[in-house]
Amino acid sequence: MRFAAHYDYPSPPAQVAALLQNRDYLVAAARAAGAESSQVEVKPGADGSLTVTIRWTMPSTGLPAPTRAAAPQGLEVRLALVWERPAAGRDRQATMAGQIAGAGVHLSGLSRLRPVGEGSRLEVSGEVKAQLPLIGRAIEEAAAPAIVKVLDAQHQVALDWLAGRG
Repeated sequence: MRFAAHYDYPSPPAQVAALLQNRDYLVAAARAAGAESSQVEVKPGADGSLTVTIRWTMPSTGLPAPTRAAAPQGLEVRLALVWERPAAGRDRQATMAGQIAGAGVHLSGLSRLRPVGEGSRLEVSGEVKAQLPLIGRAIEEAAAPAIVKVLDAQHQVALDWLAGRG
């Protein structure tokens, strides 16, 4: 199932990109999205790229019944974003790949950060696929809006950080 969202920031792309790669911000954003625990790793590449790996655990409470049945002890989410070197126009782009461990759910997508006026816009799109027989579609239908809710929470934390309240 496809998902898409976009978020506007009052800061230029370079400042937003630095925030999206900040370990402390990423931990705070995961917590705001409901994570019980999280681990973040940021690794620069020799070609100017940057890989951000995030692993967090989410409680299974509040999840639809098919998802709870697949992961009764909670969900371990793993996400990797590979940010390309900034383009000449200051655009940044990242490919995303992730999974919910043990639940047969995989995520792929693209994040694009670009200048808009005095600020920036982050556009996120992707697809979530569940490979569980019989309940896969129900899990996808629950996961896609849940991903957007996580992105919404991260956006609010980012706005707070950019305003000096983070």
